[in-house]
Amino acid sequence: MENTVNQHIKEEIENAIKVIKDGGVILYPTDTIWGLGCDPNNDKAIKKILQIKRRTETKSLIILMCDIESVSKYVENPNPIALELYRQWNKALTIVFPRAKGISKMVMNNDNTLGIRITKESFTTQLIKSLGHPVVSTSANLSGQPSPVSYKTISNEIKESVDYIVDYRRDSFTEMKPSTIIRINDNGSFEVLRP
Repeated sequence: MENTVNQHIKEEIENAIKVIKDGGVILYPTDTIWGLGCDPNNDKAIKKILQIKRRTETKSLIILMCDIESVSKYVENPNPIALELYRQWNKALTIVFPRAKGISKMVMNNDNTLGIRITKESFTTQLIKSLGHPVVSTSANLSGQPSPVSYKTISNEIKESVDYIVDYRRDSFTEMKPSTIIRINDNGSFEVLRP
């Protein structure tokens, strides 16, 4: 049975990667809630996510990574305190860093900041490792609506708008919660944007 599950997850990762590489948008379970994802350097795919959510381009998105070491590829001189926070925090944590680089301006905020979450969940970790780069993650809901706490609470409008729905954890009834969001400043001080 376990081999069948592993094979199924492997196939779902391969399917999701193909869609992402083709410039599509996936609906997938993350380490927190269900999210909309795409290549963070494909502006067309990012625009599609914003259209699906009915969200303005002025609002930034976050990216998911699978290891702390990758942060320096997308942030110039990341504050060591922020990296230590990732190691010590016992829940899902998104940190907003200054001086983003190497990524589409459409993912960053207007002030050149970038939100990054390090995922520890097996599916998203394997997806990102196999893809070879981070993936965009934003809640799978229309802008202004509550975040979906499970697959069954995602609207049909969202489901019908994406290019691929990952077949994993759809039957989970565990209510998930969005991550804590912290903004870190160069002097090491930080502010909690979402507890």
